[in-house]
Amino acid sequence: IEPRLFSFNNPFGACPSCDGLGSKIVIDPALVVPDPRMSLRDGAIAPWANSTSQYYAQTIDSLARHYKVSTTVPWNELKESVRNAILYGSGEEVVPMRFDDGLRSYRTTKPYEGVIRNLERRYRETDSNWVREDISRYQVASPCDACSGARLKPEALAVKIGAKSIAEVAALTIDAAGAWFRALPASLGVK
Repeated sequence: IEPRLFSFNNPFGACPSCDGLGSKIVIDPALVVPDPRMSLRDGAIAPWANSTSQYYAQTIDSLARHYKVSTTVPWNELKESVRNAILYGSGEEVVPMRFDDGLRSYRTTKPYEGVIRNLERRYRETDSNWVREDISRYQVASPCDACSGARLKPEALAVKIGAKSIAEVAALTIDAAGAWFRALPASLGVK
């Protein structure tokens, strides 16, 4: 155990999942589908609603055919499994897709990526500030899944004094921390 283990500013102690930030920027499904009363055809999927590309409309049509749903049904009336597949992808299930770009038509049969995973991938892979800014409209800060916002790696959080980790003690108010320190056994050398 070294002091650097207890610092989220040090790579040795920082949570490897969030790099010591305590949160991650994620795509928020509530921002992707801001009005669940809208149908897929009317633009329920906000990032795709105003696109001039036919790709997104044709993707929605292919998904609707595959899952046997109407694109005119409100989003909140679709089965949860269909909504999840549209947002998060079809997993291992292959989805036949048909596309026509005006010059050629083609078909593909592969697992569908999902709107949220598509946005995450595009954000990660782009060099365009405009694309990043556009996608950031659908992002929110969320506590890190690995450290729950504590910012430290599991090894640091596993060290406990008086049944509390350093993150738990740091989260106490000054009065509560003073009481906690005074309650520690004298054998720990706390006065």
